[in-house]
Formats: sequence, structure tokens, C-alpha cells
Amino acid sequence: MNTQRVHLHIMTSLALRLKASRDRLTTWLPAMLLLVVALILYLHALGQPSLWFDEAFSVELARQPLPRLWQAIWGPEPNMELYYLLLHFWLQLTGALGLAPTEFIVRLPSAICAALSVVVTYLFGKRYLSISAGLCAALLYLLNYSTLIYAQQTRAYALQLLLLTLSWYALVACYTARRRLGGWWTLYVITTTLALYAQLFSLIIFFIQTVAIAGLWLLPTAWRERARQRWKLLASAPAAIVLLALPLVPVAKQTGKTDWLAKPHLHDLLNLLAVMLGGDHLLVTLLVLSCLPALILIPLAFSRQRHQPHQSQAAPTAETVASTSHSESSPPPAPGGQRWPHLLDHLPLLWLTGCWFILTILLSFGLSLGPARLFSARYLVVTMPAFALLSALSLSLIRPYLLQRALTLLLIALSFANALHYYPQAQIEDWRSAAMWLQRHYQANDGLVCYNTIQGCQVAFEYYFYAYPISQAHFTNDSPGNLLSWQTDSGYAAPRRTPNAALDINAVTTYARQHPRLFYIVGRVPNSQAARQVNQMINWLDQHYRLLDSITCAGFISVHLYQVTAAPGLTSSTASLSPGGTSPVR
Repeated sequence: MNTQRVHLHIMTSLALRLKASRDRLTTWLPAMLLLVVALILYLHALGQPSLWFDEAFSVELARQPLPRLWQAIWGPEPNMELYYLLLHFWLQLTGALGLAPTEFIVRLPSAICAALSVVVTYLFGKRYLSISAGLCAALLYLLNYSTLIYAQQTRAYALQLLLLTLSWYALVACYTARRRLGGWWTLYVITTTLALYAQLFSLIIFFIQTVAIAGLWLLPTAWRERARQRWKLLASAPAAIVLLALPLVPVAKQTGKTDWLAKPHLHDLLNLLAVMLGGDHLLVTLLVLSCLPALILIPLAFSRQRHQPHQSQAAPTAETVASTSHSESSPPPAPGGQRWPHLLDHLPLLWLTGCWFILTILLSFGLSLGPARLFSARYLVVTMPAFALLSALSLSLIRPYLLQRALTLLLIALSFANALHYYPQAQIEDWRSAAMWLQRHYQANDGLVCYNTIQGCQVAFEYYFYAYPISQAHFTNDSPGNLLSWQTDSGYAAPRRTPNAALDINAVTTYARQHPRLFYIVGRVPNSQAARQVNQMINWLDQHYRLLDSITCAGFISVHLYQVTAAPGLTSSTASLSPGGTSPVR
């Protein structure tokens, strides 16, 4: 008898271990496959496009000595503090390994962060819907045009995506988890706080999360009782985040950093998804339509339940909602009353994804009608995981299953085709060709003048001189317009050193007399008035110096090489072409 008991115990233990191993394999094998696919897609042609200004700005600021970087991110460049610090240490690490800071190297962290956010999106959908729904959400998000853009840019948006996706996942786990609540609470606080330091727009998401928490407290769902039981845990998390984010309060008030964004109009709101999905109107229409079953049926089920209180339904527990996986092999819910409880199970997830996706967009639009300018595709890319989850939730409600699978495959196929259109259009500004051309033509003691420095002209050339040092080309300190935002406390004001000095005939002539040849570089001209003054400056140079060669590159970037001759005497009537200050672009 004892032998039989031991044998039974061993068999039971082995069965439990086998089941646990199978569960882990079921969870992590698709996750690892998604990670590999995401990395393949995001690393493809990663180093081919030239850096554009915003990316070059990130690298040039991040490679400053740590004290200067620290002063800049808490002074004239108050956004993306965490990202600049991480990029600083990444450049130090890759430099120590002997790797040049090429486009591939500086973009690699963003690609990795975006790929990891795909995995989190899958885990989110798998935990609260099903494995197939998690795969659907992850693939729609992975192939999203905007996700692909920021997965391949040296900016903070991919890092922010990863942190905020983890933040939402941990927040929901605080409601549904049966154990390790302290771990989920800690993960939520840490990831949300880091997201705030990675991108100030995360303040909007933090506010939306607070609204979502309040809604789950009030909505009569299976999660409400658990929310009220854990009110201390849930209330303490926002308080801890606010405390940890207090150093951001002074810099968050600097709304002028987004004044380059125009005031949005209704047509901008209506066209937002088309912009974020690369202009594919068919895909936008189908994705929006795919969300309608959830947006209509679940609220309808809620309304039906509210108007039929006499029908007693056994409300599922939070654990049931969190752990239930709707198998495709199971029969569809019966029509009539039995279908409504099935739909109501998804009300908390619909509320959360709706807040994350819809309310974030509407709030950023509303705030942008005032002095703050927050309505931009680059900021709202953080809503794309929610868009994918909402689509997956809605598709999971469609019956019969054959139609559900057909629509899912169609959306994934169209998203894949749309994503492939990104690569030929990835080039924004071709600073690399211009900078390499300049270096090949550079000779000792040549002078370099660049307009507009604040708009990014000098920053981009400095990066390519640093990443591909095939000559001794450099900007001297006395070059007219030589001013980077981190060189002064205010970011832009310095006595007699403004970017518009590059349009001042007196300043350029004085500088040119000290050099046998002059490179005059133009890029990112901010407005039509500045464009007219640039043309006047170029015409003056053409008339007084001998043009040796020139190049024009994508993004309206041009470089003119002049042989300097004796300039005619300038009279007091010679006017400066400088129009005054211009606004920075970020």
C-alpha cells in the first residue's frame, strides 16, 4: 500500500511538473518567436537612412561629458532626461568595445525596446483574452507603421513605449493577481516613474491611468470588488509616483518646447490614424471597423444588464477574468441572455484600452487647443498598443470563428504590406551625404559656416564628423552662428552669438578672410522669411567669391564650397540679413 502511495505521489508530481512546463512553453514560445520577428523587422535596414536632425541632436547631446549633459537636461533641454542618460552610457559602452557610433549602433537601443514592447503586448492580450488574441494584438502592434518608425529612430519614443506598456500591464495585474501584489505594485510605480523621465508626455498617460482606476472603482464589473478591497494598494501607487516625479515639476512647466507644433483642427483629429498608419486609408478603415464589435456589443450588454436587474447572474471573480482563456475549439456562446455575461467579462479591459487609446487622443487634442501643443503622432504613438489590444478584443467577439480568423489574417496581411512601404520612405533628411561630401572636399584651414544651427544644421554635421572621421573638418569657435543649445544656460541667448549670425554679411566676410576656402552650409530653414535671407546670402557669396562646387541633398540640405578672394570693402550701409531669433525644432 505504501509503495502504491509513493508511486501515485511520484506520478502526480511528474504530471504537475509536466503541466507547468507545458504552460511555460505555451506562454514563452510565442513570446520568443514574436521577439525574433520584431527584431528582424526593426533591425532590417536600421543603419541605411541618414540620421535626421532630432536623432543627431540626441547623439550629440548624449555624448557630451556627464556634467555638461546633466546641466543641459535639467536646463535648456528638459525632456527625455532618462533617454539621454541611457544613450550616454550606451555610447560609452560601445566606444569601449571599439564600435563606432554609426547609425545602426545609435538606433539599436530603440529597436530592442520596441521589440520588447511587442512581447509585453502579447502577454497582455494572452493573460486577459487568449493566446490567439494576444498573438493578434502583438502582430498588429508589431506591424504598426508608427511603431516601426520609432523603433528605428534615436529618440526616446521606443523606450517610452516599453515602459508604458509595462506600466499598464502591471497596473491591471494589481487588480487581478492573486499573489505577488507587492511585486506588481513596485513594477507599476517604477515603470511609470521612468516613463515620466523618459518623455514628459507620459504625464498625460499617468493622468489617464488615474481616470481608469477611478472608473474601475465605480463600474459594476467583476473587478470592482477587488479594486475596493485593494484600495490602499491602488491609492498608494499614484502617490508614490507623484513623489518620485517631483523633480520634473519645474521642467514640465516649460510648454514652449512644443511651440513648433501648430494648433490642431478637427480634420487633424479625424486624419490622425491615417497619418500614424502611413496614409493607408483602407487599413485604417478596416482597423476602425474591427473595433466596433467591442465598442458596441459590450456597452450594449452592460446596458441590458442594468435594465434587467431581476436576472441574477453569477459574477465571475477577478481571478476568473484574469485566467480565463477563450478557446477557439469551444462552441460559441448561446444566443440570447447567455451571451451577455460573456461580453460583460470584457468590460474592464474595454474600459482600460478605451481610456488608453481614445481618451489619450481626445485629451491631447483638447489641451493643444490651449497654450500647450501635445497633439502629434510622435507623442500619440504610445496609444498604439491599446489600439492593437482593442482590435484583438473586438475580433475575439466575432462569430463564426471562420470569419474571425479570416478578418484577423486580412488585417495582419494588410499591416505587413503597409509596414514594407516604410523602408523606401525612411529617409527624412540626408545629412550623411552632405557631411561626407564636405569631408572629401575639405582641406586644411577651410572655414565652415552653417545656417540654421538651432534648427539642427551644425548638430548633424558634428555627428557625422564624429562617427565617420575621414578628415579634420570641424566648426571653429569663431564660426558665425556656431551655437549649440547646451552651450549656454538659457539654451539660445549668448552675446553676439546667435544662429542668425550666419546670415550677417559682415560676420561671414570677417570670418572668410581668415580662411582660403569657405563651406557655406544650409539646412532646415525655418520659414519663408529666412529662406529669402538665405537666398540673398548665397547670391552675395556667388558674386564675391568663386564657387568651386556644391551639393544638394534630401531634406533641402545644401553645401557650397567657395574659393575666398579679396572681398570688397564694406561700407556702413551694408546691412545685416539677420531677422532675429527663430524657434527651435524638437
